[in-house]
Amino acid sequence: MLFPVYQLNIAGSEWFIIIIVIVIFIFPTKITGFSKSIGRLIGEYEKARTKITSQKDMLISNPSTKSTKHEYRGPAVRRPISSEREKLELIARSLSIESENLPDDDLRAQISIKLRESDDSGNQ
Repeated sequence: MLFPVYQLNIAGSEWFIIIIVIVIFIFPTKITGFSKSIGRLIGEYEKARTKITSQKDMLISNPSTKSTKHEYRGPAVRRPISSEREKLELIARSLSIESENLPDDDLRAQISIKLRESDDSGNQ
């Protein structure tokens, strides 16, 4: 072989640096406008994030809620649930619903009725 063949081993980060350098040399005047628009975009994002966070904190600290202590009242799950039916039976058992000989759709309907009842009694 007269001429050795060299392969360019350029990964993603090197391509990114090369593109940045090319953009800096070709479009130096447009970079300032682009950076200003990126700064405005980040500022708007931060404003929206703080607004949403403050609204969430206001809802959580609302004194009209009965209890500020949040307790988990669901079923005790000690292993992964392998099927949808097993999940439905576990929820039904925790709500004191007889789940044997019921199709999945009927079981879902009874679970949702029981949850609505418990939610309505909790709101009164």
